Amino acid sequence: MRQHVSHPTAVVGATVVAVLLLAGCGSAEDTSAKPSKSSSSPTPSSASAAADTSLGRGTWLLGLSSAGGADAEKATTTYVSFDPSTGVAHARKMPGVNTPSADPDDAALLVSADRLWAIPDTSITRDEGRSGRLTIYSVTSGASKVIDMRARTGDSSITSLAWAFDPRAPETLRVVDSKNRVWLLAVAGTRASRAGTLRRGPWVFADGFNHNTGQPYVESITSDETLPAGNGVADTSAVARNGGIVRASGSAVLGKLPQSPCRLGAAFTDGQGTSWTFCADSPAIKTYYLSKDGDHWTAYGKPSGPVAPIAAGFPLVLPPQR
Repeated sequence: MRQHVSHPTAVVGATVVAVLLLAGCGSAEDTSAKPSKSSSSPTPSSASAAADTSLGRGTWLLGLSSAGGADAEKATTTYVSFDPSTGVAHARKMPGVNTPSADPDDAALLVSADRLWAIPDTSITRDEGRSGRLTIYSVTSGASKVIDMRARTGDSSITSLAWAFDPRAPETLRVVDSKNRVWLLAVAGTRASRAGTLRRGPWVFADGFNHNTGQPYVESITSDETLPAGNGVADTSAVARNGGIVRASGSAVLGKLPQSPCRLGAAFTDGQGTSWTFCADSPAIKTYYLSKDGDHWTAYGKPSGPVAPIAAGFPLVLPPQR
């Protein structure tokens, strides 16, 4: 059974690989630095030079996590909207969370499918849950919005426990309450609808949501079984979004790619196999791409301005919406 403990994300311990491009070897995408003439510098492979880089033109959403507190028990997420083709970037810092419930795989559930709203954690604070008033935050501005669960559900005694965005429906949330009822609601809507009740008995709800569907699940109190089956420790699936795979810092799926040029980075692989990685080694974020079956990362576009926080984890990379 998953416990409500903090899950700080470890910084990727990969050695920094300096990516220097030789003149005339497919460096047209790199506008951030002059190509090096050093004979020891790696040359982009022909496969990497031929990669489809159309996703580089548009706004990506990056999620960076910072640890704080005496024992690094407080986690804060900063969202960076970044167009690597122009270097234009904007940051939005969320409220900090003590002992968060969300694992790195859950990071994509904290953002609405249309990238407009975010919640700080899958777990709802005791004060908010009991008050019936839940706050969500704009990803693109300093705005926030309060959702009155008592008015939305018609239950004046409701206590909310946990929530997650539906990754397939814009501005749609699932909320689980203390009676194990599941509520489905739209951010801009007026009423919530019942979407089922989770099992009780030898099962417990521990803020668990499937990272690819947003559906909540319960866990056995005596084993690793879940209802529905295949969740929890049994779920080894990659985080799938927008037809591709999210590769968080420190994740096994990130480790399957060639050695990263970043000390702290995360990546996204699109449906055609082109991978993009973003480095948060400094306040300026840098971008690299890799073709399917390629073995060399190529620098792309322009670095951002100083927007990245001093981060301990990089759990989220989402491509431009098409």
